[in-house]
Amino acid sequence: MDLRRQPALDVVRGIAISLVLLFHLHFATGIAALDRVIRPIVEVGWVGVDLFFVLSGFLVGRIILAECVATGGFDRAKFIKRRILRLWPVLFLYLAALVLLGGAKGFALVVPVLLHVQNYAVHVPSHLWSLAVEEQFYLVVALALPWLVTRHGARGVVVALVAVIVASTSLRLLAWSDGVDPRALQWQTQYRADGLALGVLFAWIERYRPTLFSALVRRRARNVALAMLGYAVLVGLGTSALRFGPGLIAADVGSAALILAFHHAATPASTRWLAMLGAVAYPLYIWHPSIGQVGHEIAREVGLKAPSGVFGIAFGTSVLVAALISALIERPFMRLRERPRSAARAAHVTIIDTENYYQ
Repeated sequence: MDLRRQPALDVVRGIAISLVLLFHLHFATGIAALDRVIRPIVEVGWVGVDLFFVLSGFLVGRIILAECVATGGFDRAKFIKRRILRLWPVLFLYLAALVLLGGAKGFALVVPVLLHVQNYAVHVPSHLWSLAVEEQFYLVVALALPWLVTRHGARGVVVALVAVIVASTSLRLLAWSDGVDPRALQWQTQYRADGLALGVLFAWIERYRPTLFSALVRRRARNVALAMLGYAVLVGLGTSALRFGPGLIAADVGSAALILAFHHAATPASTRWLAMLGAVAYPLYIWHPSIGQVGHEIAREVGLKAPSGVFGIAFGTSVLVAALISALIERPFMRLRERPRSAARAAHVTIIDTENYYQ
């Protein structure tokens, strides 16, 4: 199994962050007839987060399972350290900016984020809920997955993953039918663990059932069709309450199909811009609401009123700032985590870490 970084998965990240930006920065053309067609697609741009969830589960699952198989164990402390170096520098810079600009009010906003429970809080930067879900997932999977591999083997792992997927989906559907707040259904980890666990399940299939995984990947056209069908279901549901109940099943299935479609796929030059966005997806996600607002202000100051132009400035400003933060903050800290602790583990760690460099 090849664990080296795949440019095609940068394209998947680029698709995910593009969907999020279309949604959060309110893409529109200003042409009424065209916007009537585009608006339903833009309104489900939140599905980019679900794509990130499934992809994160897949990549992290690959890394943990690979190390367990190769070494017979798993270095949890190193894994957590790598997550800290990956996530905290960019995030803490953003939180520091919120405190500096917002004073006491800004500090109150960031406290739940510092505790990594912002997906259960009310007054927080709203887009950071998904980061809490992933951080909580990283902690649980680092503790549980190696233990399952060691104590119960491959069969125990797949049983546990299927149980998590079924339990999380069932819990969400029950809560949805009982009228639980849609924001809770979207934000809280117990309702969202299915997408992450689905990604880990595909990592398990790749590791322990490679023939089946190869057969799934080879059906690229079918995978693309399934992804489009899943997202079409979401477009059909629109802004109805169904989207955060049954709709999230379609989001997860469509996201998994899209990842399979791109897995080790050749990437044409026309997708290079998506790969570039994917390479800075994390700082772009963290910073885009604030920087996008600055972009809207710039457009207003220069008298630009065309919706497509306003979006273009907000989008471009967000990408530029994200690229600078990636170069100055994200990548230097990520290079720190590539230093293996011992020469005996150096070659093994390098192979495993390469795939997750942008994860």
